[in-house]
Amino acid sequence: MHVFRLTGRVVLRHRLLILIYVGMIACLGFLMASSVGGRATSYVTARPTVAVIDRDGSELSRAIAEAALADGERVELPDTAYALQDAAAKGLASYVLVIPEGYGEKLMAAAREAGPMPALETVTSYRETSAILMDQRVRSYAQQLFALLSQTDATTGEAVAWTGAARGAQAKVGLIETETTGLPTGYLVFMQFSTYALFGGVGILVATGLRSLGREQPTRQRLLAAPIGTAAWGAQVVLVCVAVGVFVWAVLGTLGWLWCREDLTGVDPTLVLLAQPPLLALSLVGAAFGYLLWELGSGGEVVHAAGNIGSMVLTFLGGAWVQQANMGTVVAAVGRLTPIWWVVSALTRVYTAPAVSGALVAEVAGSCGLVLLFAVAIAVSGAAIGRARARG
Repeated sequence: MHVFRLTGRVVLRHRLLILIYVGMIACLGFLMASSVGGRATSYVTARPTVAVIDRDGSELSRAIAEAALADGERVELPDTAYALQDAAAKGLASYVLVIPEGYGEKLMAAAREAGPMPALETVTSYRETSAILMDQRVRSYAQQLFALLSQTDATTGEAVAWTGAARGAQAKVGLIETETTGLPTGYLVFMQFSTYALFGGVGILVATGLRSLGREQPTRQRLLAAPIGTAAWGAQVVLVCVAVGVFVWAVLGTLGWLWCREDLTGVDPTLVLLAQPPLLALSLVGAAFGYLLWELGSGGEVVHAAGNIGSMVLTFLGGAWVQQANMGTVVAAVGRLTPIWWVVSALTRVYTAPAVSGALVAEVAGSCGLVLLFAVAIAVSGAAIGRARARG
């Protein structure tokens, strides 16, 4: 085990790399996880800032204005083009409703004559989900008024009263406490963020550590003089790569549990444990990637560039930054060809599961198997390149 021990010591000497690619990235992951907030203990309806400019003043326009202001925090804005531009640019109001002059009469005429419903003018901040929902509620309210007026002989006052009564019949929302809960969102974010270190960080550590075994290095010359067979040599190198991957995976897993332990209180422990194998499989892919870089004879700058750029590209394509469901068809198709896609997919499946089941275990195991195939393919490629270089 001379090769394993010597190489392990060399890897552990790179404390600065371990601090950067494990410690600092773990801290960034914790900050990302903290930004999503902790577990909710109560339900509070989001109330965006709302400004209403009613240029009509009819009974229908007043009803629509009151419906908008009822679900938001009122903001006063002057009826000028500059003020409307300022509201959108400076975020003075996340939702601005402008009711054009004559809107009430046009709505009534269109309803009676089966014409198209007149449009409302709105300025919506797409940085706030609550503003988008507000826009949908206001338009829905106006559509209800239009439908009542077009399908019945109701007067304006009756349509407003009926719509208000229907609007008041709302479902109550609350939280139900259970003995066990699913994985918290913050912990999921931390695990997804750690994929950067598990691939690129592990790869850089492995490639940098194995550089001491280069053909011109004193350590390599010394080991060649020892009675170590080719098979034993290769087995110990592989063991070093696996050990580095397991080490980084264990450190990140421990830090994630320590930082998120309060949010993990009450979570089924088997769900937490089930989320770990995909990350371990990815760390082995990172180890294989570092082994490939070493066999290619890559220098220090190339190793760091390949590790960081590869991690950025793969984490994006894998869905660590953007939800997989929100990706385009082409990006999703390319993402499925990367190991991180299957890791994030498995983590998301565990996150959405209320409890552990046989189907869940089988799905996670399948994803881990695919990720390990990536590790085997990369390692075999590295071994083939190493043999070709040795013969040359």
